[in-house]
Amino acid sequence: MMVELKKSDWPLVILVIMAGITTAAHIGKAPPALPLLRAELGLTLVEAGWVTSIIAALAMAVGMLSGVVADRVGHRRMLIIGLAVLSLSGFVGSKVDISQLLLLSRFFEGLGFIAVAVSAPSLIILSILPRHRQIVLGVWSAWIPAGISVSMFVSPLVLAPYGWRGLWLVWAGVAIVLALTLIIKRQPTPSPQQKIEDPKHSFFKSAKLVISRPGPIVLALGFMVFAMQWGSMMMWMPSFLVEQRAISVSLSALLGALVVAVNVPGNLIGGWLLHRGVERWHLMGITHFIMGACAIGIFSDVLPDASRYGLALLFSHAAGYLPAAVFASVPIHAPSHRQFGATSGLLLQGSNTGNFFGPPAVAAIVATFGSWNAAMWLMLAGAGMGIVLSIFLGVIERRSS
Repeated sequence: MMVELKKSDWPLVILVIMAGITTAAHIGKAPPALPLLRAELGLTLVEAGWVTSIIAALAMAVGMLSGVVADRVGHRRMLIIGLAVLSLSGFVGSKVDISQLLLLSRFFEGLGFIAVAVSAPSLIILSILPRHRQIVLGVWSAWIPAGISVSMFVSPLVLAPYGWRGLWLVWAGVAIVLALTLIIKRQPTPSPQQKIEDPKHSFFKSAKLVISRPGPIVLALGFMVFAMQWGSMMMWMPSFLVEQRAISVSLSALLGALVVAVNVPGNLIGGWLLHRGVERWHLMGITHFIMGACAIGIFSDVLPDASRYGLALLFSHAAGYLPAAVFASVPIHAPSHRQFGATSGLLLQGSNTGNFFGPPAVAAIVATFGSWNAAMWLMLAGAGMGIVLSIFLGVIERRSS
């Protein structure tokens, strides 16, 4: 059994959250830089697509296995390694002159991203008192939208005077500073990863323990259908505004960025609601219901444009509630604290599977039916599946209590 902490290690928690935001910014730096990358390196459309999607593909493939590795080598160590790999890959990527080397550097950035994503929530859980977990994990759940939003606002300021290479160097520098700070910071005493009585499991036994339980599987599937909805909406919102509503490219980009940004307060409110006693599965089911209801209005021609955009903002805001509930479920459904990383990795695989397949599915539906309105049915299917999975999770938790 793990030794109880006497107090939460708030400096470490803040550093971990900053590391997450910086890691997500490495995803968000690519889309604004694509025009410059294509012009300078001659990227094809397919190669440009892989610059943005290769990280999701890697996380979809090896998320859980990376989590098992984090459980074995230590979450703090894995986090530092991830930041170092991100920094080195970004620095090398800023020096390349051919597209293939840029893609290779993005591949290694993806490995760094995964290392941070699977180790950070586990390190937070092990570094705070149980009474703080719900609200702190709600804050952590904002790492992706917060990092992408920060990158969206920083990128124009750096791209204009320094180009894409300067942008790569900026985020590489931030990552290495955080890695060095984590190295310098002393480990708390007693360490939450020390004085543990239960034995370590083998690599494959840890993975088997996680996937043998229904809770982590249901959480990962719920995260997948959630990411399919939110990722598709965020990816195609600017195109939808340009093609369907005849809005200028610059204005559509700004409106799309605002839709992403309002997800962050949703994460924070989700953590607060959990802290106030709202059931996790209730919050997840409500999130899917609101997202599905908003999708009906967004992809309907009945409402005026202002109302439809307002629903898009509500869609993204409400979507913030679910990640807070999912991350707060890790210490509940993981077989033990030694599988926190593996469980987080399984959730990472689920969310990135949705992010990877959702946008192409929307594109295929729009191309087949010749209308953006047809995308509503994919959103409703995802929301319906999410509600069913949320109810199933509630049944699992009631039986195990």
